[in-house]
Amino acid sequence: MSTQDGQKSCPYCSSANAQSVPKISQMLSPAQIQLLDYADALDGPDLVQSLKLLHDIAVYHSTEPIDEEEKDALFSVKGLWECIEWIIGEGGDG
Repeated sequence: MSTQDGQKSCPYCSSANAQSVPKISQMLSPAQIQLLDYADALDGPDLVQSLKLLHDIAVYHSTEPIDEEEKDALFSVKGLWECIEWIIGEGGDG
């Protein structure tokens, strides 16, 4: 489908796809949504890599034991990067 000026419209901007936006915000905490508001969409891959690095440093390179609260936080970090991957279309299983 083309617009009046001849440009192609985005196939992902249909009303069916637009309805998925609220579902994404329901999966994220308010702090995660705020983080995404600060990040530019083009920074998505860099943000994913940063979150993965943060996770890996805490899990694999720390000599401190990780308690349940920290495990929950790290799981949230993993969930956040998976959501970002899904949003930017890099998630292979998504």
